[in-house]
Amino acid sequence: MSHSFLVVGLGTFGSRVAKALIDEGAYVLAVDRDEERVNLIRDNASKAVCCDAVNADAMRAVGAFEVDTAIVALRNHFDSTVLVTHALKKHGITRLLVQVDNEQEAEAIQTFGAIEVIFPPRDMALRIAKRLIHPDLAESIPLGHNVAIIDISCPTSFVGRTISNLELRTIYGVNLIGIRHATPLRPTQDNLTINPAPDTQLHGEDHLILLGTLEQLAKVKGLNHGREGNRGFLKH
Repeated sequence: MSHSFLVVGLGTFGSRVAKALIDEGAYVLAVDRDEERVNLIRDNASKAVCCDAVNADAMRAVGAFEVDTAIVALRNHFDSTVLVTHALKKHGITRLLVQVDNEQEAEAIQTFGAIEVIFPPRDMALRIAKRLIHPDLAESIPLGHNVAIIDISCPTSFVGRTISNLELRTIYGVNLIGIRHATPLRPTQDNLTINPAPDTQLHGEDHLILLGTLEQLAKVKGLNHGREGNRGFLKH
């Protein structure tokens, strides 16, 4: 299955993740021991099953080991989280995201193969703090600590100049990794160029896809204050 997801645990976090993936058109197998929770998402999910995720045979029977990505969201059940994570890893699921309740669990579960740990209180606190400090970058795509990608309309001072002439890396410390070209007659139709050539000339209708630290990106985006058309983030 291409772009297929397993969501184990349909509490508040798990059900929201499942619904968000479904809204994006992904195949989602939703699993929970609580039949009521399963029924709440059954009409939307590709497949919703009332199943004990700790039971490897039951999980195999419903196709849980055939997905690309698994999200384990068994809040307040760390023992089950460990067993489910171990089973998924053992059966070849290499992309694993696991919800935990504290930092100790986060450290422990990574030894069982989780490639990303989700700790909502911590993650939300970090996101809020960054939004308060860098409000202009609230919708950037985070790539790690203090690093992100952002998509902004071309600043007026950049129009007519080439990429090499701008010296973005030297002056601003950011990398231009792509340009979205749009014409005045077709402003909603994008033509994306990845890693544009240094002699590429920028136009007023262009959108620049930039990679850098939050501070560096905020400095570049600050050139656009008062201008309409900022997208804020790179669309998938």
